[in-house]
Amino acid sequence: MQVRKILVPLSGQYDPADPESLELPALATAFDLGRRFGAHVEVFCIEALSSEGRRQMPRWVPRLAVDDLIDMIEKEDDNRRQRARALFKSTAERYSAPERSEPVRGAGFSVDFVEVIGEVNQSLPSRGRLADLIVTACFPLERHFDVPTLLEVALRETGRPVLVAPPAARTLLGKKIAIAWNGSAEAARAVGQALQFLTMADEVVVICVNEDEAITPSADSLAEYLLWHGVRSRTVTLDGSAISAGRMLLEQVEKEGAEMLIMGAYTRDRIRRVIFGGVTNEVLSQMPVPVLMID
Repeated sequence: MQVRKILVPLSGQYDPADPESLELPALATAFDLGRRFGAHVEVFCIEALSSEGRRQMPRWVPRLAVDDLIDMIEKEDDNRRQRARALFKSTAERYSAPERSEPVRGAGFSVDFVEVIGEVNQSLPSRGRLADLIVTACFPLERHFDVPTLLEVALRETGRPVLVAPPAARTLLGKKIAIAWNGSAEAARAVGQALQFLTMADEVVVICVNEDEAITPSADSLAEYLLWHGVRSRTVTLDGSAISAGRMLLEQVEKEGAEMLIMGAYTRDRIRRVIFGGVTNEVLSQMPVPVLMID
C-alpha cells in the first residue's frame, strides 16, 4: 500500500497551547508521515448537528430549557472548532506545510483543514474510506475499558489502517518496527497494509506470545513472506502462560526499543463486530509507541 492521503480526525476538545493535549502528538505524527511519504494530510473536524437538528427533542422538554441547552452546546461547539483550527494552523506553520485542497500530481507533502457537519459514525466512515491511513489520538479508554467511539468507528467502519499515536510525540517513527503476530486474518491484514512502513524500516522484529495453541501461520512463515518484499526480520516467541499476553507484548516492545507496533484489532463477537479482546485493550491503555492496527 502506497500512502498518498492521510486523514486526521480532530475533536478540538483540547487546548492547542496545552503541551498535554492528546491531539497534538497525533497531528505531529501525521505531518511527519506526510512529509516522509510526500502525502496529503487532511485534518478533519466534525461539527455538531445544526440547530434545527438539535431542536428535535421530546415535546415534554420545556422550550426555555431547550433554547438554553442549544445555546450552551453551540457555544462549546464553536470553541471546539476554533481550538481544532488553531491546532492545525500552528502545526502547519511549524512544519512549513503548504495548504492544498485539490490533488496535484507530483505535488508532494501538503495539508488541508476540513469541517463537516454530522455525527462521527456517519462523517468519519465517508471520509475515512477514501484515505490510505487514518491517524488518531490515543484517547483514554472509557468505563469498563470500552474503546472510544471515534477509534471504534475508524476501525469498524472504514476498512482502512488506523495509526494510534501515544500521548508523547516521537521524532522518530518506524526505524525499528515490531509486529504482534498471532496468525489471525486481522494480523495478516495489518502486515499487508503496513508494507510501506516495513520496507523503509532499518529493523523488524516479529513477536509471538504463545498462550494455548500453536500459531499458524508461524512467525517463521511470516518472516519468509516478508523476505519476498525485501524485508529482513527476526522472530521472538514468548511463553504467555505466566502473565497476560498484552503485558508481555508491551514489555517486549520496550525491551526491543521498537518505535512502532503493528497488530490486528482482535475481535471476539462477530455480531457486534468490534468487541475488542484483552490484548488490544491492554495495548491501547498502556501503549508506549504508535500502534498501527486494522480490523
